[in-house]
Amino acid sequence: MIVRIGLWVTTYQRIHGWLVRPCPHDPQPEREHTVARIVHAVERMARLIPDATCLTQTISAQAVLSWKGIPSTISMGLRKGSEDDLRAHAWLVWNGRIVLEGDEGTLSAFTKMLDLPTPLSPTIPK
Repeated sequence: MIVRIGLWVTTYQRIHGWLVRPCPHDPQPEREHTVARIVHAVERMARLIPDATCLTQTISAQAVLSWKGIPSTISMGLRKGSEDDLRAHAWLVWNGRIVLEGDEGTLSAFTKMLDLPTPLSPTIPK
């Protein structure tokens, strides 16, 4: 709900800055169960939120994953439909896999324009 309202009143950059925490570079493949649970929860809650768009859902999931220290990337793409129809879509990628808002078949019609990764934590020299 916070993300949906935020997108109505401010910019993506502000929302991202407020909600998404820096994470280590490691995608933590052993945390697949945690990622699946978070994605499932976001998908279920989206049914209750008016206008919970693909962007709303991917920002929400990326934020919660970052709170758990799990980095992810929001990808955005465009698809040309009919003559005057241009569609945008956002999906979430974790560990090289699409985990929210699409699959390879569905997204093949979109031309990826932008990747918005979780900010990385500064590395501490050893």
